[in-house]
Amino acid sequence: MKEWTHINTINMKLKNIQIQGLYQKYDTNWKLDQNINILIGDNGAYKTTLLKILAALCNTKDPPSYYRLFRAVFEFDNGMSLNYRHFHDSLLHLKNEAKDDELLKDLEVKISADLINEDNNSLADRILEANVIKIKSSEGEKSIRIFQNLIHFDSIATFDVPSKQDEKSDKSTLDVRLEKLENLYAYYLSDLSKKLSNRIMQNGKVDKADYEEIYNDNYIFMKIINDAFINSNKKVDTSKSNLQFKIGEESLDSNLKLSSGEKQLLIVLLTVLLQEKEETILIMDEPEISMHIEWQRNLLVWIQKLNPNCQIILATHSPAVVMDGWEQSTTNISSIITNREA
Repeated sequence: MKEWTHINTINMKLKNIQIQGLYQKYDTNWKLDQNINILIGDNGAYKTTLLKILAALCNTKDPPSYYRLFRAVFEFDNGMSLNYRHFHDSLLHLKNEAKDDELLKDLEVKISADLINEDNNSLADRILEANVIKIKSSEGEKSIRIFQNLIHFDSIATFDVPSKQDEKSDKSTLDVRLEKLENLYAYYLSDLSKKLSNRIMQNGKVDKADYEEIYNDNYIFMKIINDAFINSNKKVDTSKSNLQFKIGEESLDSNLKLSSGEKQLLIVLLTVLLQEKEETILIMDEPEISMHIEWQRNLLVWIQKLNPNCQIILATHSPAVVMDGWEQSTTNISSIITNREA
């Protein structure tokens, strides 16, 4: 496991998403809020599909081929944009279309050796399937590496299904993700301890204000968890150097013994805590599954307490998530997706 490190970067948030030709049939145009974006709609309305495309392209990876996506443009608040183009046709078509399509022109350049000395009949017989991702800004084209250094995002799906990482294990995907976050949290706590030691070395002492400043976010995290778990008589064992719980005065030897809802809440809140208040795009698909209704109602408030700089983009079927003033942040997918054949 890589040691926990915090990198200070100038991050960015999504401003608008345009998708063309999903399943060669649907187009999407979604203007996003910089804070909360709640996507609702019927089952099978492509909410999860939209979030998966969003997560893949934010990670500069090709969306799954079975989506048959044609084009996508993501605009960010810093003036940068990510442009994606899928091509599946003959080389002759590429040669002709590249004259008016900047992304296809880039693709044409990459395979120029295959186009030289070929006549139109040969080019028409040769089929190419490829994807192009290009990053643009007001200053011109940027490298994917620069984009990856600037963007900070997390993607969470809390569906509790068997893990494919180890077929011999009975661990679920929640178990695997929670264990990874627990390890990162241990490094996070170690980093806080180092900050405290450095403050002592610099000033020759440390007072209560220094201690509270360094550990404040972790205190908020533990208070949220302890308040949420109070009805099950669980609380964080502060005597431990990792995330461990007590039931009454008895230690719980493994967090894998927690319920699915408890694991889901921990996964979401640990993910947000470890963002360390950076500007982050947080993508979540039905994070409320298995959570108690009061947890669903408080989830967005808790996330904002841990990271007020987080742009939340989530899909949900829960009315409780939308309660308490989030109606203005809610978008029905039927209002942003159009059928090309209609």
